[in-house]
Amino acid sequence: MAPITYRANCHCGKFVYEATYPEPLTKAYICNCSICDRKGYVHSFLPDGTDINIVRGSLDDLQSYKFGDKFDHKFCGDCASPVLIVPTDPAKTLALNVRCFQGPVDVWALEQVPFDGRSLNPQFEERPFTGTEPTGEPLGGGPPTMYYGSCHCGAVRVALRCQPLDDTLDPTKQSDRVIECDCSICQRNGYRWFYPKADQVAVHDPEGVLKYYAFGKFVNRKSFCGRCGVPISNLPSDLTDEQIAQLPEIGRNEHSMAWRKRIANTSAINTRVLYGVDLSKQSAKEGNRHKLIPGEYINP
Repeated sequence: MAPITYRANCHCGKFVYEATYPEPLTKAYICNCSICDRKGYVHSFLPDGTDINIVRGSLDDLQSYKFGDKFDHKFCGDCASPVLIVPTDPAKTLALNVRCFQGPVDVWALEQVPFDGRSLNPQFEERPFTGTEPTGEPLGGGPPTMYYGSCHCGAVRVALRCQPLDDTLDPTKQSDRVIECDCSICQRNGYRWFYPKADQVAVHDPEGVLKYYAFGKFVNRKSFCGRCGVPISNLPSDLTDEQIAQLPEIGRNEHSMAWRKRIANTSAINTRVLYGVDLSKQSAKEGNRHKLIPGEYINP
């Protein structure tokens, strides 16, 4: 087969690179360790004897996060996209996050090869929730259950009061849906969204490390830990009416305004950050979610 060059980028386009493979990708590696699970990595190792061609930005422009002494996780400090992993051993190859590849790769169609990174040291330690717990009543059926979680470094901690997030969820019910969306940002950042009311969620950020990313229609703003880059939540935009009036037409058209109204009292949470939740018991990918509100993302 002829070699194929893949182009990849963080969502905001600050960092863009290309990687050439001897043949098209057909499989990727899924690690279940605490950091890979939280970021939703889909790994591909750069072929031996090759290197990436950086088109825009530099590795030094990216944020770094280390867990243990073997890998340096590189993510964009503006949009949180986890683009690649640099091994501390120079003899080892880069691990590229296929989620950040542009076409023609279909992340969900790749053969997924599991890797049990969770069994390796160092082990992740769960952090106790240190904020005020939420009291809102669950939208779905089932007994109220309190879930706790955090980003990977522990600076941001989460509490969620909702129905059990297990195989009793009914994906046909709006209140029970857990979605891995295929839009440009959700695919890159590996979110797995659950949509409770705002009073069901509490996020505690005592050191003020949370960062936010909004784009396009500016209907939502996605939060992530500025230290480790783990995505946390998807909140309604905090723009005033005057600020909305200054947006391009796509941010204030009928579709966008209807979406603002729909999510006004919600606080979508990335279920990857929750302790003790089995992701395999949640809903899978939902295609074409990006078409719910018109406006195409342009790959850089």
